Amino acid sequence: MKLIKKILVVMDSSSDHQPALVQAINIAKKTSASIELLLVAYNSEFVSHWNFNQAQSAALQKEYLASKLRWLETYLPEVKPLGIEVYMDVVWHADVSCAVLAKIESNGASLVIKSTKQNSTINKIFFTPCDWQLLEHCPVPLLLTKNISDYSYRKVMAAVDPERSHNKAKTLDAEIIQATLAMAELFKGQAHVCHCYQPIGIELWQGMSSVGMDHSLINGDFHEYSDAIKHHHQVAFKALLSDYAFDEETTHLVAGSAEFELPELVNTQQVDLLVMGMANNGKFIGNTVEKILDNVGCDILSLKC
Repeated sequence: MKLIKKILVVMDSSSDHQPALVQAINIAKKTSASIELLLVAYNSEFVSHWNFNQAQSAALQKEYLASKLRWLETYLPEVKPLGIEVYMDVVWHADVSCAVLAKIESNGASLVIKSTKQNSTINKIFFTPCDWQLLEHCPVPLLLTKNISDYSYRKVMAAVDPERSHNKAKTLDAEIIQATLAMAELFKGQAHVCHCYQPIGIELWQGMSSVGMDHSLINGDFHEYSDAIKHHHQVAFKALLSDYAFDEETTHLVAGSAEFELPELVNTQQVDLLVMGMANNGKFIGNTVEKILDNVGCDILSLKC
């Protein structure tokens, strides 16, 4: 992750509490980055109401945006006394993600922070359509943060794929690890790294003979195959981490579907921030990423190489 110089905070006018702003302030204090508060506002009544002519609609829209700017200004006392350079912008747009992407292009943000929605009853994060659009298309690191008590990242975990599957760029794992180390250093936390791999299950192994698969595998021993697959991933994982100083307790090589194993690992290790990557083609790494993110209860930092 490149040096953080400008943080774009996506504000939420439906709530008085702004976790994204709190986390942006934490990071800005540690990096001397500037902050821009962005509010995307839209009211369909000003567009569709039959009783408003064009001039009236324009005037109402202008006043509506002015009221939202006044709302943004109420958050300045949280930032200015800290000596952080802060800017504000309110834009009229029906699509929040499109407005955010346009702002990134115009202001050169190096990090985007947005709050996620959390259901307090079941303690589960819900990603909105806007969140998914930003995860897929945001060209700079995107931090999706929830409402946590102290906004501290005591454990930061990198989710890597040394096999470079799913058309992933060769440098993406290195970017993920470097971002993980940087965030752990900023928050004086501990950096972890994990790789989940899924070998062929015993049922599929036993059924291979019925569909004419490789008989050299079929006639072999399933446990020998499992050990060989594990060794293969251990070698690849070790090679990926050879340039870094991770110790054994902070590296996690897990056999099983990432869809199930990664959320469980995040939970058992009490991870506060999970760093994940996306391919250059704008698609998520892996077909089950939506299921992974839906079941991960920590903040997410998404990188696109």
